[in-house]
Amino acid sequence: MFLKILLTASFIIIFFIDIASAKALLYVTHESKGKALVYDADSEKLIKNISTGESPFHLALLPYKKLIAVSHKGAGADYLKIIDAASGKVKLAPSIIVGRYKKTGEVYLSIDNSGKKLYAIDSNMNYVDIIETAKWKLTKRVMLGIQPKKGVFSSDGSTLVIPNLNSSNIIFLDTLKDKISRNIKINGQPSAAAFSHDGKRLFILDKENSFLLFIDLQSGNIIEKAVVGNEPVNLLLSPDGNTIYVANYASNSLSVINAKTMDVITNIAVGIQPFGMAVDDKTGRLYVCNYGEASISIIDTKTNSGIRKIPTDAAPTNLIIVRE
Repeated sequence: MFLKILLTASFIIIFFIDIASAKALLYVTHESKGKALVYDADSEKLIKNISTGESPFHLALLPYKKLIAVSHKGAGADYLKIIDAASGKVKLAPSIIVGRYKKTGEVYLSIDNSGKKLYAIDSNMNYVDIIETAKWKLTKRVMLGIQPKKGVFSSDGSTLVIPNLNSSNIIFLDTLKDKISRNIKINGQPSAAAFSHDGKRLFILDKENSFLLFIDLQSGNIIEKAVVGNEPVNLLLSPDGNTIYVANYASNSLSVINAKTMDVITNIAVGIQPFGMAVDDKTGRLYVCNYGEASISIIDTKTNSGIRKIPTDAAPTNLIIVRE
């Protein structure tokens, strides 16, 4: 009995040590270089260089399988590459045809809560392709508004909200039926979205008017506005739901907003043309791709201050955090 207890205790200790020591890796697409670079978040050193094909753009992680889907732009943009996060190698080569993303359209990827479906939103062709991840098979295509951007899921995964920049509307997609269930119009250009923690309200960026909008989902009305920087293109809600970070592409800054009061807390200078963002829940660090500067800014979300920059290759576009 004593030996059994001892072995169990040893297993628990080892388990917790493994979790605590799990290394955080930053997977970053570099649009002009045809590759994804992998950085150790602790040492801030480049550790892997993965060739992904022409103009890699967006990434999405299947956490249970540790697979990363990568979309592309340009002439080679009619496929997804799948990276094995454990090895850093392209797992399914050379490509998987899931739809034809023409010309220079951006393709945004979102994985549902189950990890069984990937939603690939084509901002040039104005539709979302719904892909079964078990066999990487295209199952359905739904037409959207004009120039749709990245979709975000409600906490229960039942709804995917998609802002449409040039048709000034926000589409709600029922993910059980994969049909449009609702449409909210605004007077501006919705460029990014996030749900409040209680799921009752929606944060929307208005790129045209440089606003962060707070929309009540029951009525569909805008109940609060906050002024942000020029050309806001991305937003991120802090893990505790209390703070919103807005990437201002033309202002080279982040606007930090109180999510409860919609008051501007501060503005943080970052690099040139901030775009993709990701936050590490364990360390509270926010990483921002500076597309026009070949760097990633590191922000301490506990103090809302910049720490330093990680030098990268040209045109870092989007990133995700993966723990080994």
